Amino acid sequence: MAKKSEIGEAASEKSKKIFADEISSLTMLTAEEILTLFPKETDRKELEELLKIINADSEDKVKQQKLVDNINKISGAILTIGKKFIGVV
Repeated sequence: MAKKSEIGEAASEKSKKIFADEISSLTMLTAEEILTLFPKETDRKELEELLKIINADSEDKVKQQKLVDNINKISGAILTIGKKFIGVV
């Protein structure tokens, strides 16, 4: 993978900050905690997918089925949040 230019790196950092600020407004986590817990773009995509399911305008039974159907896509985010919840990370 090619190294990002200085401009590309600055844009990437700004995107991470915007993502963290947006997610922190929806959760009890701060933007800093989100960036620490989900440092890679793939981690953040898992979190975003998990939050889409949780925040969907549907019944819990439907949400539970979506969680089961998408477990491979969101399992990392679930583990990370679970670890944070019990104080492991």
